[in-house]
Amino acid sequence: MKKKKVSIPSIIKWVIALFLVIMQVYPFFYVFTSSFKSLDDFRKLPAYALPSKWILTNFINVFTKSHMLTYFKNSIIVLIGVLVPLLLFALMAGFALSKIKFRGRKIILNYFLLGLMLPMQVALIPLFSIFNKMGLINTYPAIILPQIAFSLSYSIQLFYSFNKFFPEEMLEAAIIDGCSPIGCFFKMVVPMSLNSIITVATMQAVFCWNEYINAYTFTRSTDMKTITLGLNDFVGSMGLTDWGATFAAITVTVLPVFIFYFFSSKKMLAGMTAGAVKG
Repeated sequence: MKKKKVSIPSIIKWVIALFLVIMQVYPFFYVFTSSFKSLDDFRKLPAYALPSKWILTNFINVFTKSHMLTYFKNSIIVLIGVLVPLLLFALMAGFALSKIKFRGRKIILNYFLLGLMLPMQVALIPLFSIFNKMGLINTYPAIILPQIAFSLSYSIQLFYSFNKFFPEEMLEAAIIDGCSPIGCFFKMVVPMSLNSIITVATMQAVFCWNEYINAYTFTRSTDMKTITLGLNDFVGSMGLTDWGATFAAITVTVLPVFIFYFFSSKKMLAGMTAGAVKG
């Protein structure tokens, strides 16, 4: 048998691919290994070195010397408070705009698309003034409502693309059999849109979990901080940082995102394919 020759362009592509993988993986590897280092390791060892002794002290300090459990609770409440109404409203709007023919639906769709051009940061000061007058500062609605509002445009656009290719014959047959539009939506559209729902939920969950500016602007007390704000607990006086506990807190923070994405990635890819290819 003849040995297959490896061409130079193929070698170059593999080298570039390996370099990109290392660039993507190494930061996570560095954070993870650094979370097991002691203070002496940070002082004496090079930054790229592995811990001289793998210790769990930093993780223990994360949960004993900070309010990390409270931050986790707040982040989970905010995440659920954002995802449930966002998915419901966006899926209903996307389905209505793609399947229900009425005057002005293109205008409404374009109106929602205009929201993609407006970042949340430009509305922080007006929102702060409004929430302050309403007494909503340092409450869950102040953190949740802006995220729902500024995520609707993107989510509606994705659901609109997914539902555009939903078989109209199935809906017509269900209506002929006596099913109401609301019944069609919850009994047919929602179950058959599971992949697209998981896709939008995964993307928005990552954004919501890692959100910082909105929570920083509208919270005041420790009891209302989210997990991203909790990383400041490990910065002491004069800017002295407990790097071991900081890296441990970062590891604990990003771990739920990795787990969630790991279990939903297959459905997410299927949903993206369903939205891009006509069935």
